[in-house]
Amino acid sequence: MQSVVRSGKKTLLIFVGLLLMVMTMFSGTSFAASQGAVKVITNNKSYTGITADIKLSSNVDVNTGYVNWYLGIGAAKVEAGISRTPIGYKVFLNTGWKESGEQDEYWISSYDSSIEDGDTVNLKLVNNGDDTITMYVNGEVYVNEDGVRYEERPIYDGLAQYEQVKMVMGVEDDGSNSFSEASFSNVQLRANASGSIYKKWDSSISSEFSRYSSYGDDFNVSSQVPLSASLR
Repeated sequence: MQSVVRSGKKTLLIFVGLLLMVMTMFSGTSFAASQGAVKVITNNKSYTGITADIKLSSNVDVNTGYVNWYLGIGAAKVEAGISRTPIGYKVFLNTGWKESGEQDEYWISSYDSSIEDGDTVNLKLVNNGDDTITMYVNGEVYVNEDGVRYEERPIYDGLAQYEQVKMVMGVEDDGSNSFSEASFSNVQLRANASGSIYKKWDSSISSEFSRYSSYGDDFNVSSQVPLSASLR
């Protein structure tokens, strides 16, 4: 009789274990977030920075993950801009945290309650030429809510003085986020080390447009240079 009970308990435990495994598998596949983006990047490594006005969407729906609008220097090294999460807007600066694994030094971000749907925010990134980056928001060096200045931030493994620059719109979610038309305008490319020369980014600048990852096709692009698009 005891052997029958033990056998029944063992069978029940095996069944519960298999059930948990199946639930975990379905949870991972059904609800995992995916990424996507549309990007325009210059073909020439001729620039020491970039500035643009970003017109945020007037109608944004973020249920999971985030949507973002940002500028970059280098193919993937330095990226900075504005993201929208279910909680609100954030300003972020990435100077190589994926390569370094150190978010405190090479990644800073902070919620900013002053930014709202439909706002136009001026963003500027400057390559200081000494393996540091400075980020300006609306003409001032950005300072987050903790008093951290986005000034002369170190770049992981350095960066050439002259590089490619880019403008990007992205998403990471479960397929539910959306935003109405957002756009970059007055995009200027910093063309020398001192910052005394800027060039307008228009069709005369050699550049390449691309869609990234699984959700790249979910963006409706109305203009590539300067970039203007909506999501889903």
